[in-house]
Amino acid sequence: MKVAVIGFGFMGKAFAHSLSSINHYYKKYIPDVEIAGILTSSFTSSQKIDLKKYNISNVYQGLDDILENNEIDSFYIATPNALHFEQLLAVIEAGKNVLCDKPLAINPDQSKKIIESQKPNKIYQMMFEYRNFPAIREMKSQIEKKNIGDIINFKASYLHGSYLDSARPMSWRLREGGGALSDLAPHIIDLCNFLVGNITKIEGYKRNVISKRPKEDNLNKFEKVNVDDYASCLCQTEEGVTGMLDVSRVSMGSIDELTLTINGTKGTLKWNLEELNFYKHLTDEGSKKVFAVNDFHNLTDFPPGKVSNGWLRAHTHSVYQYISRVGNIKLPKKELEYIPSFEDGHKVQSSLNLFTDYNL
Repeated sequence: MKVAVIGFGFMGKAFAHSLSSINHYYKKYIPDVEIAGILTSSFTSSQKIDLKKYNISNVYQGLDDILENNEIDSFYIATPNALHFEQLLAVIEAGKNVLCDKPLAINPDQSKKIIESQKPNKIYQMMFEYRNFPAIREMKSQIEKKNIGDIINFKASYLHGSYLDSARPMSWRLREGGGALSDLAPHIIDLCNFLVGNITKIEGYKRNVISKRPKEDNLNKFEKVNVDDYASCLCQTEEGVTGMLDVSRVSMGSIDELTLTINGTKGTLKWNLEELNFYKHLTDEGSKKVFAVNDFHNLTDFPPGKVSNGWLRAHTHSVYQYISRVGNIKLPKKELEYIPSFEDGHKVQSSLNLFTDYNL
């Protein structure tokens, strides 16, 4: 199997790591998977990448060049958000399998066109890797077993603090398709859709706090920022469960703080990404902190379940799901329920579009 990676920043490197790891973890050996090519923002930047280190066969100068290589049947798209739409349409039209980092596009019109362009008998998957943290999977099981009763309400937050530095220069994350909402909200919206039910109503706003930043190429000159620094909302699922969501890049002291609280008639579940191996189960008899065992439905034989997981482990499992499906390796029915589709990405994009701009 030959895979191309479009974009080779952090997420591209995470994919290379995950691909190199899957045969160490999983019982079913997947042979002959290689990164046959990468495409970066410029050929100059690609020349700085150590191809041997990442086991990459080739560097391409344009998407058309990669698509002409008929040996490449699968793609991972990890480019800036605003580039996804055109790249996805081209890759799908070429009949390739696609794993796409979030978000699917930058508005629901684009994501709808992507959904409509999908071809039969091809694999299309979103990189919503947070579904694959063992604690999230155990929380889903607790909810399905009604161990917290009927869900009353929920709250999800994803907070960063690094953009409080007004001297931080401009980047693609601060231009069209960027912002806290596009960057952070897809994860919590998808988790809420996955655990609680599809969100169909949102009343919220997004706001910019730092209105100008230094230019990348000249720190003495400034550029206007037209994307949000934080966003908040009240929301409701199609089953009528209400919730609150908020995301921020300007929360002092938060590094990568994603928190979930799900309240039910018989109990409450809580989780924090910064303590990702544990979740809390609260009832009228008290609170217990539960270590989430690494099992992944017995697909793995390494490491033992007692070994703590890190962020990259969930990403690796997402890559394994994708590569297995492309390679026609049968996954358990239960495992298939955890795999996010492009339709799931479109649901998230539709929710993001419901926020009202304030002070932008």
